[in-house]
Amino acid sequence: MLAATGLLGAVPGTVAAEAAQPRAATTAAYACRDGAVSVSDAAGSVTPTAHSAGVALHARLRVHNTEAVTLPKATYVFALGNFMKNRGPAPLVQWRVGSGHWHKMSLHWNKKTNGSLALWNSTTLSLGTIPARGTVTTEISVTFPKKSIKAVDYDFLDVRSGVCGGTRLDWYVGNGFEYWPWRGTPGKPA
Repeated sequence: MLAATGLLGAVPGTVAAEAAQPRAATTAAYACRDGAVSVSDAAGSVTPTAHSAGVALHARLRVHNTEAVTLPKATYVFALGNFMKNRGPAPLVQWRVGSGHWHKMSLHWNKKTNGSLALWNSTTLSLGTIPARGTVTTEISVTFPKKSIKAVDYDFLDVRSGVCGGTRLDWYVGNGFEYWPWRGTPGKPA
């Protein structure tokens, strides 16, 4: 009986001690999976086209969190290139989130983007926090310099998050950005 009382007596003390401990806010874990985020272009399927060098082309991309949990530390890598694997000079690419300030992207040539695509890749860019079932908009501006390849350069977003390790949340294939001067041969510098 004494052992039972001692045992039972310990339970209320334990409950009281646990109740006195500060608790972190409980949140559900984010489902780190391909498809947890979806990206779409506000322009639908329109491909912006420049008929001369130095013209800024724009795309407004909506990055939507499909989960019922907030996604912190959302990021993406932007990639751009034609499927002819002719790189030409690097375009000037700028980006911003929402109506924030414009930032110049730092690009590097990657012969094996997503396994086998030869594309210009950005460094990792921050989208910040995407609310549960919410959307963040990122705007991208691409300006082709002289001697760029006359072609459609397709754009891609590799969306991830710091809370998901190496898990890809979406691989978006965009409408592209077209550099199509009135003169010149497709696939060649123009």
